[in-house]
Amino acid sequence: MHLWKKLFGTGSLVMLGMMMPALAYAQGSLHTKKILAYEPIPEKTLAQDQRKLNADYDSTIKYAVNCTIYALSHHILSVTINVLSTYKINACDPDLFRATTAASIKAQLNTYQSIDRIIPIGPHIQLMDRNTSTVSNPYMSIGLMNYSKIASAHIGVKDIFTNLSTWRKWHSKVTVYNPIKMAESVNYVWQPGSTVYTLTSDQGVEYVMTHFQPATLDLQVKEIEETASTLAQRLNLPAGWRYSVKTLNKIMSIRRQEELGYTTLRVFDENGNVYIAVDEPIE
Repeated sequence: MHLWKKLFGTGSLVMLGMMMPALAYAQGSLHTKKILAYEPIPEKTLAQDQRKLNADYDSTIKYAVNCTIYALSHHILSVTINVLSTYKINACDPDLFRATTAASIKAQLNTYQSIDRIIPIGPHIQLMDRNTSTVSNPYMSIGLMNYSKIASAHIGVKDIFTNLSTWRKWHSKVTVYNPIKMAESVNYVWQPGSTVYTLTSDQGVEYVMTHFQPATLDLQVKEIEETASTLAQRLNLPAGWRYSVKTLNKIMSIRRQEELGYTTLRVFDENGNVYIAVDEPIE
């Protein structure tokens, strides 16, 4: 209980870092297991696989894999969201992900805090060239995996007056194409020449994809890029929204420090991909 309070504080909602496989990036390809029909694997074998993955895990590189779960707590006039992730804590394996279901995660968390909904998002492949975001919260163990809180959000009474559309959508459990302000620390860098995948909202806000969720992790790098480049064909974008593929002509970075009160603006599409608002238009 003491660790839980230190992690989340009394009355905050937990967001569980959904377990994702860590990929080793070698010789231009991503190597990991296919995410197919799950068959239970002995816990001893899972632990051995996890130790092997952890030995090769590098959270900073492009195409590294992280895992995230959003846990939502609905109140009369507010929604609280906390995000826990394996980023920088340990690698993730698809078998471990399936061995710990959303229902079992919710049951564990409900012993400390009332959780209404667990949203598994991922496995995610990060698309920035360098990710050196800090993780300052202590980790907690769920099954064979460790997670740390990396972000949080609260949609409350003030949003009724300042952002009614977002408030209504989150209360109606509409999570896609519904921008949300997150308290988090990020340090992302994209190099000139990098390809980026963007969403532009009907309000003209531009977002860049930071984490891509493929149908399977058994993909070559080229296939990841091809899939992301043709994603517009598979998106049911709201009126006025558009998806674009761009090549950077200069370095782009997004930096926020939660301790100083800075926030990010995040949005998600129906395929589980995650985007962050950019500081200036991408040319």
